[in-house]
Amino acid sequence: MPLRRYRNETTNPNFYKPAKGKRMTTQKSQAEIEIEALQDVFNIATTGFDEFYKTAKEKDKDKGDYSTAASSGYYSTAASSGYGSKAASSGYGSKAASSGDYSKAASSGDSSTAASSGYVSKAASSGNYSTAASSGYYSTAASSGDYSTAASSGYYSTAASSGYGSKAASSGDYSKAASSGKYSKAESSGEHSGCTSIGYRAAVKGDLGNLLMASEYTKDGVPVGGNADLVDGKNLKAGSWYIVEKGAWVEVDFTDRVFSYVLSNKKGVKKVKTEQGKVLYVVSDDKGNSAHGETIAKAREDLIYKDIAKFDGELPKKATGKEWVGIYRAVTGTCAAGVKNFVEQTGKSLDDTYTAKEIAKLVHGNFGAEQFAKKLNK
Repeated sequence: MPLRRYRNETTNPNFYKPAKGKRMTTQKSQAEIEIEALQDVFNIATTGFDEFYKTAKEKDKDKGDYSTAASSGYYSTAASSGYGSKAASSGYGSKAASSGDYSKAASSGDSSTAASSGYVSKAASSGNYSTAASSGYYSTAASSGDYSTAASSGYYSTAASSGYGSKAASSGDYSKAASSGKYSKAESSGEHSGCTSIGYRAAVKGDLGNLLMASEYTKDGVPVGGNADLVDGKNLKAGSWYIVEKGAWVEVDFTDRVFSYVLSNKKGVKKVKTEQGKVLYVVSDDKGNSAHGETIAKAREDLIYKDIAKFDGELPKKATGKEWVGIYRAVTGTCAAGVKNFVEQTGKSLDDTYTAKEIAKLVHGNFGAEQFAKKLNK
């Protein structure tokens, strides 16, 4: 049974109606509210970084209660451990990690990462493709930037994300997740949890019994309504993405960052239609990887390149091409697109068996070849 459903001011007298031709600007999304609450953490990563860095340098320590760590520069790293500790990092691809009760981690820069672990810990990240992760009771994670990600784990934890295509995920009983921005996503898991997503084609996903709340916006950013319902397994299925369109819940898919409408979902194969009207098929494996293609066969072929093997120890003497794809990605960190392009250029069959030495010779001169050779010669 629906908990709340609104379309305009006639059905919901408290619904804010913006002036004609203007966007709704006086109301803030849950994601924006959560991110503002972490302004002190964001300040460490951005405008207040220089002062923080100076303080950290004077202390000249990175471990212990109330410790502080700071790093500045491309691919820089900051790590802090201890009760009440702080870590901040600034620069493209930078990382900040903090561990300890009430700890804070802040990172600023495209593709940067902030991670915090501990009771009431906080993690904040700013920049396109950035990531913020926090773990612990009452922990909070917030990220800002296009395609950024915020993840939080623990009882009463909160995750908030703001930006085009951004994602917020929260796990744990009574946890909350909120996202704001076009095509943004919010998901929740755990008992008595919920999530909300604000923006044009903003999507939500949750476990059975979770509360999903999603807005409906025009392409120009004007709010026109929204829905709020519990995941009951019938009208709303657990583990599926939904948006609100024309006042109704619509199942959608975001595989490979391609927005599409789900036409059917049978035996692990989704039939979807893109915004341009193109029909595709989406397949998934038990590791959480997904891929799409014009046919089911092509989708399954592409799925091979998404797998990253959990590899530890010596390289196998022999393996199939499919197995080597996952192993090579795990050892070298090569992206799926790069491996796929290489295989297509060589014309080698993924069904055939190859020795480790044959693979080393085949990839010689390509990205990750030296790293693979070192692993082979250990």
